[in-house]
Amino acid sequence: MTAKEKFLSNRKRYHPISLPQDFSDEEMARDWTLSDGDIREVGKYRRNSRLFMAIQLCAMRLYGRFLAEVSDLSPRIVNYLNNQLGLPPSLTVPTADREATFSEQRKNILRYLGFSKYDNEAQAKLQAWLGKQTRQDNLPVDLFLRA
Repeated sequence: MTAKEKFLSNRKRYHPISLPQDFSDEEMARDWTLSDGDIREVGKYRRNSRLFMAIQLCAMRLYGRFLAEVSDLSPRIVNYLNNQLGLPPSLTVPTADREATFSEQRKNILRYLGFSKYDNEAQAKLQAWLGKQTRQDNLPVDLFLRA
């Protein structure tokens, strides 16, 4: 993989995400609230998988990657998600026993969020979109955030 193809450096890619334990109610609502569509998507899974799926869905949006250790998540967040999903409060998060199940779940989350492989076709689309946006006088900092 060339440097141009990397999104995160190896150090950042494999460095564990430090999950906040002290955060405001506003931050929790902003980062961990599920939309109606999210709840419908998570509802497609077995009841004991829904919390895990909700956590990974929010983590992917928030951090751009999946959480390796969901057990490190604040109990406030776990129970906030449980409440949204109509699940009872819990102190633990059930995870998939099989790697194949976990892999399938990640693939489904990425598809739901609209992620796709960054290949030559995706690069061409991005370059065309950036060209169009710059002709409309959008600033680079704004385009970076939107891209």
